[in-house]
Amino acid sequence: MEKNFEDFRSKYDARNSEIKDRTLYGSVFHRNICWERSYHRLEGEDIIMVLYGSLRDGLYNNRRFYLQNMSEFMGTTKVKGYALYSLGPYSGIYPSEESSVVAEVRRFSGKKQLEVAKSIDYMELFGGYHKEYVDLEIGEKIIRGFIYVCDEKPETEIIEHGDWVYYLKEKGEKN
Repeated sequence: MEKNFEDFRSKYDARNSEIKDRTLYGSVFHRNICWERSYHRLEGEDIIMVLYGSLRDGLYNNRRFYLQNMSEFMGTTKVKGYALYSLGPYSGIYPSEESSVVAEVRRFSGKKQLEVAKSIDYMELFGGYHKEYVDLEIGEKIIRGFIYVCDEKPETEIIEHGDWVYYLKEKGEKN
């Protein structure tokens, strides 16, 4: 226990209150607070998520979280201003003015659905992503939702067409 405290203290510079090893302490602590605060919601308030990778219909995490029955499908849209990257079995996005990403939009409401949304949030925020709010066109409507964005620009393959489902079909992979 004392060794852990010494390790922490050696990474912390009290003069400027800055943590030197952000991956070990700063980011995790910050994510934990953001994650916890993001679910202090008013009764009846919905969450709108923009899902572009393994959470899309028919893919692994969509089935894992049973999204067909635990959220309302609102439509598919293109989200401008982000490029899609292959991160091996998963995808990630990062800001890029000239790119766009194909995504599903889902609404989570009610206690059971919000618990599922909280689990997804936990997986993404502790997996190297953060939330950004975006305006979305669904049919004739403009709605606001959030999308998970990589904390750092991936140094992997860019998927030019921006569609993870189509990319997996091209590669002959099942997810």
